[in-house]
Amino acid sequence: MAEGPLLGGRWRLGPRLGKGAQAETYLATEVARRQEVVVKRVRLGAGWKSFELHEREAKVLGQLRHAGVPRLHAALEEPPGMFNLVMQRMPGDNLRDLTKRRRLSENELRDVLIRGLEILDYLATRSPPVVHRDIKPANLVRDTDGTLSLVDFGGVADVGEGAGSTLVGTYGYMAPEQLHGQATPATDLYALGATIVALAGGVEPEDVPRKGLKMDLARHLPSMPAGFRKVLEAMTEPDPEKRPQRPRAVVAAIALARPLFTDMPEPLGALLRLSVLGIALGGWAGMALTAWTLQLIGWTAGIFTGGKRSTARRMTGDVAEIFVDGRDGFGDLARRAVARKKR
Repeated sequence: MAEGPLLGGRWRLGPRLGKGAQAETYLATEVARRQEVVVKRVRLGAGWKSFELHEREAKVLGQLRHAGVPRLHAALEEPPGMFNLVMQRMPGDNLRDLTKRRRLSENELRDVLIRGLEILDYLATRSPPVVHRDIKPANLVRDTDGTLSLVDFGGVADVGEGAGSTLVGTYGYMAPEQLHGQATPATDLYALGATIVALAGGVEPEDVPRKGLKMDLARHLPSMPAGFRKVLEAMTEPDPEKRPQRPRAVVAAIALARPLFTDMPEPLGALLRLSVLGIALGGWAGMALTAWTLQLIGWTAGIFTGGKRSTARRMTGDVAEIFVDGRDGFGDLARRAVARKKR
């Protein structure tokens, strides 16, 4: 039960959940609603860099709205010199603690990967893109229904601002470019891939056998299906230029690794694949046309609204982005319909 000081007149501080190099994290309870929240606390005396990361986390979290990302309730200084972030507590257990009790199945690992990629796709498509920089099992929370959340944005960076010279991340899960202060959405893809490798093999990524700088996943995970293993190999490519650049590209690769209806007798399987292909192509064309029309409307409205040009274009652009995502989804479905089963 929370018995600590009352923050902001609303949240009663409870037991400490963890302590890191930059901050301490506590469980707290919103008194009026009796709802649990998480409070991250940074003391100003911890150093200017800690305070800078704290402010960046507050700024970024305040702008994010996704079911897999904790909502920021408040940022307050209380008592003087102590800066607090009050955040939504995400349901479930972090994957580090969960896998201490049991090993996740291949289907569960695939599910974690796809759900994680969906969160990263949301972050990567912000303007500017958002990079978490510290994805690892302890920062992924999975509920009993499989729902996945990404927590601890203490190392977050806006790509538009640059990652700076601060070294943020966890060895083994950290992409090589982070050692030089660089970070892009592909950096988070490396960390998520390393996380799945760690969960699949039961060892930390730095203990995985290597071929040069690359993880030797054929040797480390010989029983894993080749298609799934190749996806992880691509995600953990040391050279960021050779790594997939967008989470959606990885989702497409996962889909291609599992073609549709390959367990169906022929010609029934072929007929079903052709039906799906037709639906996918029609959906792709409809979504593409709608997105193009909305972008044209935004561009035209921007011309005639003068000073409100940026607002008009941004509003129509946000809606168009939804249809672009739908177009890409139908494209992935079409590629899966024509993919051949790997032998």
